[in-house]
Amino acid sequence: MKTLIILTEEVPNIDEIICMLSVANFPVQNDMILQADITDNTFHGKWIIQTEQYIINIHLFKGKTSSVDYLLFDKPFEEIKYGDASQALVALESTKTNDSNSGSRNTSVYQRITKFTTFMRMYPNSNTKFVMFWTNTNWKTTITQTAMFGFKMMITLGIQLYYSFDDQQNINLQTKYNITKFDTTDELLSYKNSMKHKEGNTTIRIVQTLAGFHITIKLDKGDGNHAGKISHDPNVGFLSALLNSIQILETNTSSSPLKFYIEKHGVKQNYFDKKPSSKLWHSIHGIDIEFENCEIKERPQLPTKYFTIEKEMTEKLATIICDLTSYMRTIFSNHGGCALTDIKGPENELHKVGQKMHRPDIVFENKETQEILIVEGKIEKDIHKGVLQLEDTYINDFIVLLKKIYPSHKICKGLCITIKNIDDMASYKDLMYPVKFAIDTNGKFIDLR
Repeated sequence: MKTLIILTEEVPNIDEIICMLSVANFPVQNDMILQADITDNTFHGKWIIQTEQYIINIHLFKGKTSSVDYLLFDKPFEEIKYGDASQALVALESTKTNDSNSGSRNTSVYQRITKFTTFMRMYPNSNTKFVMFWTNTNWKTTITQTAMFGFKMMITLGIQLYYSFDDQQNINLQTKYNITKFDTTDELLSYKNSMKHKEGNTTIRIVQTLAGFHITIKLDKGDGNHAGKISHDPNVGFLSALLNSIQILETNTSSSPLKFYIEKHGVKQNYFDKKPSSKLWHSIHGIDIEFENCEIKERPQLPTKYFTIEKEMTEKLATIICDLTSYMRTIFSNHGGCALTDIKGPENELHKVGQKMHRPDIVFENKETQEILIVEGKIEKDIHKGVLQLEDTYINDFIVLLKKIYPSHKICKGLCITIKNIDDMASYKDLMYPVKFAIDTNGKFIDLR
């Protein structure tokens, strides 16, 4: 029986896994079950899917750069565990945001492209298939120019576009909207420069001269700690996609080296003086770029590894296991480095959580007792921080929202802790909030819910 390996930075999701398998032409069963590798209350650091044709072992990884959410390998684990992603069959990035409003439009399309262009820069000779995937996201009959332009650049870069919604799997966005790639640089520039612009914004414009490409684009957020720094992630993604797309289109038509001049960018010289390592640099590595009125002191080199395997029992792993082993219904999760979920209401309707709202790691509902359990996860040395983060004064806005959604439920709180030895649990019996789940560095856990 064949063994496949999936590496992920996210809580493993069956929809995303099915999409990767389909793109790689592996047979897919509708009844595939994702299970944590647990025996005798001990988690062995991975998840397993078993079908009639193959076994999939799923491990968590930590990216060494701006990395995709999933990598699929048809290789022994021993051959890939050292951080080389070049032999991946599929690289998939996932999101839940879509084109429905201006607040999420740039995030759902442009911001994600950096993940792929970084991979391409690190492994220019790789045969990996790239997939942008929208999880349980409804795309309307028509889309905006903003999304269409981003999609056309994705197709130009060789990125496939899929989404799932309700019980529908692997719906092809390219087919749905009849999206075609750009065939020439002139076509790309004409499309972008003819798009309507929003009043009050710095309009992105591209002009080609004999000297090179002049691009007007704001790359800082313009306020607070982000002012003067490369910090506008959607525009960083746009710029990365643009430069890489133009380079692909110009490869067979231009013999002279390409040069890009970035203007009205909002970045200050003192930012470059500190020799920062922005995700932009890895995604455009090797591209000749200059910033108006600024001198780039140092261009960061590509990392030698794409990822490291999560070997330690981290807070992230602990909260995921706490989540997946619960007999209660999970209505919210905020696992470290994973996609933030909405709050599920009594009828599974979704309620948005404010971007700046303080939030816990997991929230469960016990329907029988009509209780809501709020859980904060912490490693041993930070347990006191977890206690403080469960205080009403810290998560008050989140609790107010919960009470609106579940007005008849009682709110309870507890901790999910990662400790050195599970036999030392007695040391934590007198905390202000009770330990509901504990796991040690060997994966041995106790569920006290």
